[in-house]
Amino acid sequence: MNSDLDILPFPLDQSVLATLAEDVADNDPDIMLELIDIFMHDSEEHLEGIRLAMDRGDYRHIEISAHSLKSSAATFGAMAFSELCFRLEQCAHSRQADRFPEVVAAMRQELTSVNQALADERAKWAEAASE
Repeated sequence: MNSDLDILPFPLDQSVLATLAEDVADNDPDIMLELIDIFMHDSEEHLEGIRLAMDRGDYRHIEISAHSLKSSAATFGAMAFSELCFRLEQCAHSRQADRFPEVVAAMRQELTSVNQALADERAKWAEAASE
């Protein structure tokens, strides 16, 4: 992997996640559980859509999906994943298809880390919801 695609050691910025919990979910465990579930589901769907768009050479779809993922990831504090999404968005915009496989592979790897961290967060919120 190129050094410009190195992954940060912490998949989630806890301060951003805390702001999401406070400002959007009003610290309601049920809302946080729903938000986490939606992000985890939608991010996988976007990556699959990107894979299919790569097969079709649909640069616009890749650019739009990468942009959407970038914003969602930043909302959850997944800053490294958001940065990788931005790189894919830029590659699609400039039609650098030769970079797609490398960037998407890095995105998949980082999303695995993000989803593991979100699963831990989800468990905390689920415990709070059951209290």
